[in-house]
This record gives sequence, C-alpha cells and structure tokens, in this order.
Amino acid sequence: MTLLLPFELADRFSLRELLGSDRRYSAREAHRLLERFSLSGPERRFAVALLRAKTNLWLFRCNQSQFCGDFLVVDMSGPKALRRVHVLELKAREPARLLSGGGIQLANWREAVDEVAREHGILAAASAHATAQLVRGGEGEVLAFLGAA
Repeated sequence: MTLLLPFELADRFSLRELLGSDRRYSAREAHRLLERFSLSGPERRFAVALLRAKTNLWLFRCNQSQFCGDFLVVDMSGPKALRRVHVLELKAREPARLLSGGGIQLANWREAVDEVAREHGILAAASAHATAQLVRGGEGEVLAFLGAA
C-alpha cells in the first residue's frame, strides 16, 4: 500500500532502480509495483523537493490503486508516540488545506498509516490515526504547509 522513498532519490530519482534493486521483488513484481507507485511530473517534483528540504520528514508513496492518497509524510522529529502523519492528496493550483474527511481518494488512508506503523515501526499504532492530518493542495502549497518550500 505504501513505498518508502529514501533520501538518496533526491539526487537521482528512479523508482525503477529502487524497485529493481530490492531483493524482495522479482522482476515481474517490480514491474507491477512500478505501475502502481509511478509518479506524474508534479508528484516527482514534489517528492524531490521534499526529500532535499526536510530530512526529518520521511516520505512514502501511496499505491495509486488503493485510495489512500498520493503520499504519507511522517515527521520523525518527535518521540514515536507523538509523531505526526500527513496524508497528502496533491491537486494542481489548489491552496493547501486540512480536510476533515478525504472522500473516495483518501478512503483507505487509515490502512496505509497502519501499514507504515506495522512494517516500519516508526509510529505508535495507538496514536497514529489521532495525530494524522489529511492535507490537499498544489505541490508548492503543500511544500509550504510542511515547511519545505
């Protein structure tokens, strides 16, 4: 449901290389995952800008067929129980704003947050939903919201 985008991608962004070098995946699986995690031009620019600007923010790409947003961002600067998760839906030329609900595009955000908590151990599962913020906006506006512009 999510894919951690390491900081090294800021220098040379290639999902194909990232997935192809991961020994957990066969070539066929890597190709299938590449289709589900691919990024548009604006999404790629957003990812590179965030990875370069804020090393305390861990960036996860969301599987585009799972209705859990475009990205999850975890602020690693606090203790595990207090870490905030930002569930992002990028929309061109929209101001960044907090959402109370995400509609269909964010219908499964809780499952994505649960996966990050379970598989990466960087979130306290009990508090991850309570500290989550759903954010929608343009790439530059969301970067500014996250303090990365």
